[in-house]
Amino acid sequence: MEFFMTGTRKSTGVIFPEPGRVVIDDVDIPAMGPEDVLVEIEHTSISNGTERWCLKGQLNLPDQPPMEFPHVPGYQAGGTVIETGPEVENIRKGDRVFSRNCRRPDGWKGSWWGGHIKHHVSDYKTVIKLPDDVSTYEASTLLLAQVGYNGASKPAVKPGASAVVIGAGLLGQYASQVLCHRGAHVTIADISEERLEIANKYSDVEVFNCAGKDLAACMRDKYPDGVAIVLETASSSKTVRMAIDMLAYEGQLILNGFYPGTEGLIDWHWLRVKEITTYCPNSRTRARLEAALRLIQQGHLKVKELVTHEVGIKDASEAYSMLLDRSAKFLGIVFNWQ
Repeated sequence: MEFFMTGTRKSTGVIFPEPGRVVIDDVDIPAMGPEDVLVEIEHTSISNGTERWCLKGQLNLPDQPPMEFPHVPGYQAGGTVIETGPEVENIRKGDRVFSRNCRRPDGWKGSWWGGHIKHHVSDYKTVIKLPDDVSTYEASTLLLAQVGYNGASKPAVKPGASAVVIGAGLLGQYASQVLCHRGAHVTIADISEERLEIANKYSDVEVFNCAGKDLAACMRDKYPDGVAIVLETASSSKTVRMAIDMLAYEGQLILNGFYPGTEGLIDWHWLRVKEITTYCPNSRTRARLEAALRLIQQGHLKVKELVTHEVGIKDASEAYSMLLDRSAKFLGIVFNWQ
């Protein structure tokens, strides 16, 4: 166990040294403990919205200090275990796993999520062994897919229940697939024709291009009693208000985005007058990660089909530039570390 015995080493990672700048450089990774595994990462995926906020220095979470630079981003990866500590159970060298991140090394000055790193040192209880028919490429999308799964799992769904998903980004696409799998009749709405074409191709949904159109009015015409379920991913108080307008009495609202600043302010009277049940899903659990992984394995949750850009890690800066300036049409972005 050479790595375990020799302690701290260096690996390659994505670093945001300051707002708007991306570099690929060496980073220290911590010494392995007895319950740690060392995972050599093959693929990581960008969480588009969250990592854009991080890169801009605008990710401010309630009751938490502001994010500091330098920052090591990312929180979803797939790779192969190449070393195990002596107290690791049920994980062996050679196993392919999902890994969230590499543990923060002592002495790192800045913030650390630690996903986009070539080697992860992680507690074995935090990684998930992959079935043979799920690739590390697919596994690299798992955490964000779990966020969509979580939101779509919250409402009660009767067979054929009407559901509208606002936003056809990755989160909206994942959620719409799960709602369809649960038996809802889903309409996914966006202003991007390209993203709606992807949704139409890989999901059993209706698509609605709301550019220049009143989505709420169109849905009220289609469903005079209102929509049973609306899942909002656009992270805007304006679209939240629109979601409430189209909901039926005693409808169900899922706030599945990240709502910064004043976008998170809601007049509770909007919800009260219709007795709307509101869900605010957040973060991840192992049980939800495993459930989302099963749906990927079964083909009910398509993830690799939503990837529009596979990028060698040396070109990571260009990928993040695409996030900032919207210079290309994109959906899923996967880094290839091999």
